[in-house]
Amino acid sequence: MQSEHVIIVGIDGGVFSLIRPWAAQGYLPNLKRLLDEGVSGDLLSTFPPVTSPAWPSFMTGMNPGLHGVFDFIRPKGGDYDMVNFTSIRQPTLWDWLASAGKRVGVINVPVTFPPPAVNGFLISGLLSPRHGKICYPADLIGRYEPSLGPYRIAPDVQYKRGEEDLFLADLLDLEETHGRYALALMENEPWDVLMVVFGATDVASHAMWHFADPSHPAHEPDAPESIKNGLRNIYALVDAQIGRLVRAAPPNTTLIVMSDHGFGPLHYTVNLNVLLMQKGLMYLKRTPVTRLKTRLFQSGFSAKAVYAALEKIGLHHLASRVSKKQRNAIVSKFLSYDDVDWSRTKAFSMGHVGQIYINTKDIQPYGSVAPGAEEETVRQEVIAALADLRHPTTGEPIVDRIILREEAFIGPYAEQGPAIQVILDAYRCISFPLFATSPELFTRQIRGDSGCHRLEGVFIAGGPGVRQGVMRPPAHITDVAPTVMYLLGLPVASEMSGRPLCDILTAPHEVTYTDSSSRAPAPEAGLSASEEEEIEERLRSLGYLE
Repeated sequence: MQSEHVIIVGIDGGVFSLIRPWAAQGYLPNLKRLLDEGVSGDLLSTFPPVTSPAWPSFMTGMNPGLHGVFDFIRPKGGDYDMVNFTSIRQPTLWDWLASAGKRVGVINVPVTFPPPAVNGFLISGLLSPRHGKICYPADLIGRYEPSLGPYRIAPDVQYKRGEEDLFLADLLDLEETHGRYALALMENEPWDVLMVVFGATDVASHAMWHFADPSHPAHEPDAPESIKNGLRNIYALVDAQIGRLVRAAPPNTTLIVMSDHGFGPLHYTVNLNVLLMQKGLMYLKRTPVTRLKTRLFQSGFSAKAVYAALEKIGLHHLASRVSKKQRNAIVSKFLSYDDVDWSRTKAFSMGHVGQIYINTKDIQPYGSVAPGAEEETVRQEVIAALADLRHPTTGEPIVDRIILREEAFIGPYAEQGPAIQVILDAYRCISFPLFATSPELFTRQIRGDSGCHRLEGVFIAGGPGVRQGVMRPPAHITDVAPTVMYLLGLPVASEMSGRPLCDILTAPHEVTYTDSSSRAPAPEAGLSASEEEEIEERLRSLGYLE
């Protein structure tokens, strides 16, 4: 049976380890109904399981080596660019649907700024500035604000210990806003495929996982119930929004609930660049200034120490009130990538989920390693260095898996991705995303986050013709876009990495394929300085660049 409409609800960072028990306990009645009456199973994310490559992989049905987005940032030696929608070098689901004459509604999907022209409407999500053009058509939000109130993309309140109630209230209000707009647009605009992403589940999981997880070392059993149940209450609000959308949906609508990655506990952080320096794979300049900063760094003068001091007196949010230029001037006083001797450095880490890059000539701007045999030698040296990582308390090895570039990425942009990714202590350990937070190899995450991403996300489907009460084997995030095309009876793009999940239907129909799209990638466009600064600050506030 072919669907006439498809609704896709994204629960950013959604994970079954929370959803299934809370649904069984009655806190998520709409998701429970979907689990009982539909098909569900893990949805495997990208390597690394990060929002920025994951949502483009969903949108294109392709792995990052084909679409070109590997992280929130794109390393260039010790510097980096921010990615945006124009960084996605392949047609998206919205393009394929437009080619088939289908209208789309897209709300709050990350990495959709600047907003592309679609056959329908679109409001950009994460990696968008608060002001400026964030929707297509350009007057879309303005037409609805008088009746729905102001639209906002991101939280207004950062997490701060002791102010959890304010943090949670802001996230709940944010998702009420997104749900209110999604329902109104659904009822008043024409669409064949409607998508909305709820991002507060991810934001709250980073900051407050330890309140919901009694096994977490930082769990606070005596915390107020409103705080301990804060994450559950956000999931409950998203569940209620799902219920509203389902009740308002037209007949013969298939609902897909998905997440870009899963979530789990975060216990500690490793400074991978410290390891690389210890192993002779990264070198610092020999200038007097760098030598002085090195001595200060080794004696404890670090970003972590300053942040801890500001935290004690309640001033650790000052960083959000200074410009990027001012912050860079401050950071330059500490040991940083500016002090790296790139002519001797063979490898460096950038990214918070264990990404390591080889300093390869013709790829990195200050490359020192020749492609081919020398590059492979360095890669084996990095792998050997990682094998020496031991848990800071137990002394046990913490490297669970080393993922080579060719395992994670296939396509013309694969070389832009990290040469190595490392999974540490079942993702209970992540890496400091930039140079290093302190001279210590292991430390806490600088903001004190207690949760971080996992590979296993969520896939749930329900509606007419969908099998009932079935758990299926894990799918991949690239499978969702071709599945949407398949559900609508449309040919699937043959170049997609993913394949349609035909087995979710009681009566699967034949899959047909096409190899043409009306959209050719436009030239990649950078953001303005003010837009990039604002988005970078938001990533810092969420812990992705801090």
